[in-house]
Amino acid sequence: MTEQVRLNKFLRERNISLEKFKSIITPLNLGIEFRPTSKINKKIINLVEAFLTIEDDKKSLINESELFDFSKSTEGTLLRLRKINPQPQTIFKFYSKDENGYNLDALKNKYFFHNCYRSFNDPFDCNINLVSFEKNGKLKKTHKNKRESFIGKLDNIGICCFTGKKNSILMWSHYADSHKGYCLEFIKKENELFPINYINDFSQTNYYENVKDSEFHITYSKSIEWKYENEYRSIITNINNNDSNSRKIKFDEKRLKAVYFGVNACDELKSDIIDILKNNYSNFSEIQLYESLLMNGSFEIESRKINNK
Repeated sequence: MTEQVRLNKFLRERNISLEKFKSIITPLNLGIEFRPTSKINKKIINLVEAFLTIEDDKKSLINESELFDFSKSTEGTLLRLRKINPQPQTIFKFYSKDENGYNLDALKNKYFFHNCYRSFNDPFDCNINLVSFEKNGKLKKTHKNKRESFIGKLDNIGICCFTGKKNSILMWSHYADSHKGYCLEFIKKENELFPINYINDFSQTNYYENVKDSEFHITYSKSIEWKYENEYRSIITNINNNDSNSRKIKFDEKRLKAVYFGVNACDELKSDIIDILKNNYSNFSEIQLYESLLMNGSFEIESRKINNK
């Protein structure tokens, strides 16, 4: 027989109020009478205790984040951000309708191109001044050499940018050729990417205190003004700048979940992309296609599914 206890005894032992108990149970429509003498079974007890544990853990994380210094994008900071913020199950990447066909080539041959930071539109992105090379308050010649070496290392990394949102007017405008391009949705692996750390102040790490922390800080820090992008990054090292293929990282075709065409995307682009998917993706029938539309009476974009047959 299922173990049962009186409600008032349970509340007294757990030091919670009847109102708190009601707020947990009422949304579940279990038909429980909220009288002190009512009896509740073990399943209800376990459910309430699980809810209270999650609530306590959440409070603990919030308190930790309030005390933690997020001004520097160390690996520990990024791990904490990934823990306290809900991670998307899918990620999005915007593409413009480029004249040279590089973006369509990436789709056809199933790779993510990892750019050099020097091509980014934010001049503070990977800015060397985010790292201090002073030691004991001085910048000696040997420290300047370390600085130059660090810059050279930066030139040999590749960065591929993704976002957790697809219907941002600004993102479509900035990264999809004023809505003439398209957006790809990919299934995200758990703990695959680090999020960008958006910071209020131009804080520095010190190279001599922790080189790895400086590498993370310079590649994952952006001004708070960019927070609307909700960016995630894939970063690879040891790029051969004489071989552009070293910047091309293959992806599994089954990770491509959907394609969204911009509000101003032309029929030719749509046709080209559909042909690429038909001819190169064995899972074409599973890939969802959407057109983007302006919502009536709102500054928002909505997606409408189209036939991919």
